[in-house]
Amino acid sequence: MTRAYVGGGNMLNELQHHYDALEEARLSLIRKVREIEPQLLKHKPEPDRWSILEDFQHLVLAEQRIALKARPDMDSEEKKPDMFKIVLHVLDQDVVVDVPDPAMVSDGNATLEDLIQDWEQARKRLFQFLEGCGMDDLERPVSRHPVTGPMTVVECLRLIDSHFNHHRRRIEAAIERG
Repeated sequence: MTRAYVGGGNMLNELQHHYDALEEARLSLIRKVREIEPQLLKHKPEPDRWSILEDFQHLVLAEQRIALKARPDMDSEEKKPDMFKIVLHVLDQDVVVDVPDPAMVSDGNATLEDLIQDWEQARKRLFQFLEGCGMDDLERPVSRHPVTGPMTVVECLRLIDSHFNHHRRRIEAAIERG
């Protein structure tokens, strides 16, 4: 398995570091999940908890929904740094909360291989966006979260990382429980 996308090496070092860490973690999780028996992949530990496949699907949906682009219309929109910290804390402490965007709720009907392909495409778009960012772009809002409001590219990468690790821990715990 190779990286989802490798470009011409024009990405800012700070962004490249974030991207590389996210990509290594994604590839590692894919390797683990591909080794799981199909019945465990779809097993729900409790009626109101997601299966491994649903957690995996949610990760893909979340990355697909992040619409990164320079957004001058968000320059005047109120940032909510306290809410950003709370969201990171919730994710980092594995607090179970409702999904803030209904479009990111898993239905569990996708196949693992289709999800992996979709995730690779989302990562390619992320890479291409990051590769096009200059120093002047680091403090501009590039995305909007339903709870935190406008976020910079570095905040988006931090959120993707916390969100990924939250679901990675859930998936690894489900694998251990077998």
